[in-house]
Amino acid sequence: MVVTESSRGSLNAQRIIPLATLAAPPRGMDPVVVRLSMALSPAIAGILEQERAVLVLSRQSTGRLYVDPHQFSMLTTPPRVEPTADVFLLSVTRSALLRHLPMLAGLPPLSFSMEKGPGAFLLSAGAMLEAGVLEGTIPQTRQRLLQHVTDLLITTILDSLDLEVSVAGRRRHRQKHIRRYIETRLHEHDLTPQSIAEASGISTRALYQLFDGESGAVAGWILNRRLERIHADLTNPIHDALPIAQIALNHGFRNAAHFSRRFRQKFGASPREIRQRSTIRLGQSGSLRQG
Repeated sequence: MVVTESSRGSLNAQRIIPLATLAAPPRGMDPVVVRLSMALSPAIAGILEQERAVLVLSRQSTGRLYVDPHQFSMLTTPPRVEPTADVFLLSVTRSALLRHLPMLAGLPPLSFSMEKGPGAFLLSAGAMLEAGVLEGTIPQTRQRLLQHVTDLLITTILDSLDLEVSVAGRRRHRQKHIRRYIETRLHEHDLTPQSIAEASGISTRALYQLFDGESGAVAGWILNRRLERIHADLTNPIHDALPIAQIALNHGFRNAAHFSRRFRQKFGASPREIRQRSTIRLGQSGSLRQG
């Protein structure tokens, strides 16, 4: 296995990568580097439409990896760089990249540092390729050097993921990102396993497998997180003037009877009782401080 050491010299279990889990040296990537000469978003979209993944490399901003058009279209804000930035777009064949690193499918765009670590090396390699340093070299030498660039690209991505390249590691990483996506959309009434799977670029079956072991699977996890948020609002005096029905609606419940039943099942009391108990406790606490 390959073992890297942390800055303190102690072993970091999250950075132990069993060699048996790594695929053979990546082939068929066909790396190509171009200097940005137009608006960034159209340039990225154009490369993605060619069945290629693209890395945005610039010393003036964080590096980004975009894998497919669907992932790119889900961005809430378009990517930006400084107008004066020297930007390079390093693209590789998408199918070859995903064949080597299948955990990238369904993940949001990855970010990586361009100032230090493998990202800094990748930026330098990309700049040299764009400058034509391989022109005139014999095919065998060119192929070997491009293989080094591909290996450096893989190393940069693995460093960004910061996890074991194992089945369990890929599962944890994807699950973390999907849970983060769900957390930002708990207020949406139409949030379903199907919509989550579609937004994540995976099948509904794969989504259920990621939540295997959770009580109630995906829907159960969503329900529990909504109820926990509502409980937090009911016990927060900031929301005292807000009707319980409105709080429930704000967190994705459209049916008041269904909400009340589920809330009581989880907390052993009605929403109104929980709010009243919290008000009494806060009042008693305030009296003690004044006394």
